[in-house]
Order: sequence, then structure tokens, then C-alpha cells
Amino acid sequence: MLKVIIILTSIYTSLAQANVSFSHRSLQLAADHYELNYDINIEKRTLAASGIITVINTSSKDANHIPLRLYRLLKVSKLLDMKGNELAFTQQVLSNEDWPVLQTNYIEIELDTPIKPNQFFKFEIKFDGSLRGYSETGMNYVKDNISKDFSIIRMDALAYPLVTYPNDKVNKKAKFWLNTYDYDVTISVPEELVVANGGKLLSHHINNHKSVYRYVNKLPAWRMDFAIANYQLYSKGNYAVFSWESKESSQKLLEQIVLTFDLYSKWFGPLQKDLGYTFIEVPKNYGAQADVTAVIQDAQGFKELDRVYHEISHQWNVKSLDTHSPRWNEGLATFLEELTLDKFGKSGHLHVQTEKNLARLKKLFKDNPLYSKTAFIDYGENGLNSYTVGMVFFRLLYDLVGENKFNALIGGFYKDYYASGATAEQFVQYIKKYADVNLERFFDEWAYTSTYSKRLMEFKSYAELYKFYQSTTLNELLTKAAIK
Repeated sequence: MLKVIIILTSIYTSLAQANVSFSHRSLQLAADHYELNYDINIEKRTLAASGIITVINTSSKDANHIPLRLYRLLKVSKLLDMKGNELAFTQQVLSNEDWPVLQTNYIEIELDTPIKPNQFFKFEIKFDGSLRGYSETGMNYVKDNISKDFSIIRMDALAYPLVTYPNDKVNKKAKFWLNTYDYDVTISVPEELVVANGGKLLSHHINNHKSVYRYVNKLPAWRMDFAIANYQLYSKGNYAVFSWESKESSQKLLEQIVLTFDLYSKWFGPLQKDLGYTFIEVPKNYGAQADVTAVIQDAQGFKELDRVYHEISHQWNVKSLDTHSPRWNEGLATFLEELTLDKFGKSGHLHVQTEKNLARLKKLFKDNPLYSKTAFIDYGENGLNSYTVGMVFFRLLYDLVGENKFNALIGGFYKDYYASGATAEQFVQYIKKYADVNLERFFDEWAYTSTYSKRLMEFKSYAELYKFYQSTTLNELLTKAAIK
């Protein structure tokens, strides 16, 4: 009779959960450490995983439950506390409230004793199932699956539990949205395959025709990426490439990576923590993602060095403290990839790409008027893309302050805010303070208002646009000197 009551209660709880709204909740917890073990079954195209997850209460109130999300075809079979006691939980495939086509397995762990503010809580978890991608959501690059040719375990497909709700607007309001954590992950695969990761390889051995890899993070990470394929590993110093391209092509890429890190170090100063960097090839159209010590780059990107430069430049970014970041760092990376191609011998490339981006923006303003009405600093809040506008923004800044000053500003900001992180507003104020030229009007039009869109439509070329801001900057500087 007791079992029947428990089952009925579980069903009732699950049904009630389906009707609950997450929009009024607050995400109180964040992952602090993952210790996971994966067994990849290529023949059945499934995975089985178990391990220990540590969470921390980052809020100022007690937390009485733990929210988790997993890929829609992964199912939790067991949850235990550190004393071996079973934890009560519900799980159900739910659509995101703010993105209905995205379905995830939402798991909610009930806690008899709440987690107090700043307190840690560990629990054991066991789950298994399949991966089939998320193309139905519009994320066409999330083709994640288990196969003999290529498999991947990553955040994009929720192949490991994320401490979040099925409402990303709620998640992004959290104090530590996309927080960093430590990981210790062991993955077993058929012995002919290789597991690639940007962390430190602690061990690798063969057991019962299985190749077992154990990786730990080098620096606190905001994502985990484990790619599985018939890779060859190429390395030089702290830098490594996992590739299935030819030895000649892979070695060439590795040399270019080393040269680029050297170049950016000369421009912006050394990295605060240089523990090496790993490039991992993934199939075409699987997307590119950068972590603190690694990047996954699709096969096409391995041949197009601008993408490589783009991802390497992100190493000199600082953590954003904005609730809705305009992601100005993507504009900077887009500018630097074009500049680097120019510097490495493709003379005139920066000029050509700048003009192309100006043409794209003029079309964009007509096709999507929201861009022409939104200040750059508000892009994040309005869900706008900062790559192209940001590229022109940083090209202008580069020319207005000069190459040496630009490099000193980007490098100085990185050095000063590496440990703490910064907001977009702090970035703007830092540039204005140390630029040695008056940039009041430039930032007023390009950061705080949407006047930049009118300027772009007004002038026919980048040369005309730059001349306008150059003369404006000079006049303001002369006026300021005359007043003094």
C-alpha cells in the first residue's frame, strides 16, 4: 500500500510540475565541480554515465531543490546523497518556456535539508541514453550523436547535467550565469578511437579493448567539450592540435597557432595564465566554441585561418559582468581576425573586409530596423548580433587612437580586469580615460545611441566615415585645449 502511495505521489508531482511556471523562479545554485565517468557504446549509439556533481548556493536564501537539465533522450536512473541515501526527484521532458522548440529532460531534486547561502552540496548521479542533436530547434550546428565516425559530449546538446531551469531568461538573471567550475572526467571508448579535450590528460590506458581517457581542467571552465574520433595528435610546446587532416596541413596549422599567440602577446602583453591551448577538429557545420584552454573548430575552419585568429584573440578577453552583455568581445575578435590576416601577408584584406561589412550593415539596417534603433551597449538586452557592427566599431577605434595605443588599451584592460571581470560600461570608460584623444562623440554615437547607423548610411566609404570622426576628434581636442 505504501509503494502505491509513493507511486501515485510521484505521478501527481510529475503532472503538477508540467503545469508549473518557471518564469517566477530564481536560479540559486551553480555547478562547482563535475566528476563524471562516461562509457560510450558505438554499436548501440548510446552512452552511460555516472559520477558526482558539486553545487553551491550563490544566492542569499536557502535552496530547497536542485534543478537540472539533460538532453531530451538522456534519462536519470539514480540520485544519491554522499551518505548513500536516495534523493527524491522528478524528471520529465519539457519545452523551454522561452524557446518552446527546445526540449530537455528537466530533473528536479527535492531536498529534506535546504542548502544555505554559500554552502556546497554533493550528490551522485547516474544517467544513460542517446544523442540525436537539436536541429529541430534551429541550432543546425548541434548535430551531436554517437557514431563510429565522430561523437561529441558537450554543453550545447546538454550531454552532461546543467544546473538550470527550462527557462533561459530566468537562468541568465542568475548571479553566476555561465559560471566556471572544475571537472574530472573519464571516458571509455573503443580502443581505436581517441578522446580529445583541452584539459590536462591525467591518464590513458587500454582495458578490455576499451581506450580509457581521464581529463581534468587546467583552468576553471565554463563548458566541457570531449570529441571522439580517429584523431592524430600534433603538439609543440604548450600548443596541440587534434586533427584528421594530413600531417602537412596539421603541422602548418600548429605553426600558425604558435605564431599567432606570439603576435598577440607582443600586441597585448602575455596571458595572465598561459597553460597552453588545444585546437580540436570537428566535422563541417558542427560549429566553433572556445573555452579558456581549447577551441573546437569545424573542418572548414581548420582551413580558414581567420576563424583560428578569431578564437585565439578571445584569450585576451575578460569575463563579462553584464546581465545582458552586448558581447563587444565578438566585435573585437572579428576585427582582429581581419587585421591579423592583413598583417600575415594578405595586404589590403582589412580594407576590403571593412567595406564589405559596411555594405552588409546598410542592408541589415533596412532588413532589420531594430539594429538602426538600438545603441550598441544595449545589443545584449535586445538579442542583437555584435560581430559586424563591432568589427567596424573597433576598426574606427584602432585608426582614431593609432596602432600602438590601441594595443596598449586592449592589453591594459585585459591585465587590469582579468581577475575581476568587467562590464561593457567599464570597458568604455577605460578606453575614454586612457586613449589620449577625445572620444566623447565617438562613444556617444557608437555606444550610447544608435546615431552610428545614420552615419553608416550617410557616408559612402570607410574613408569618409573615418575622416568624419577624425576631424570631430581633432576639433574636440583643440576646443578642449583652448578652454584650458
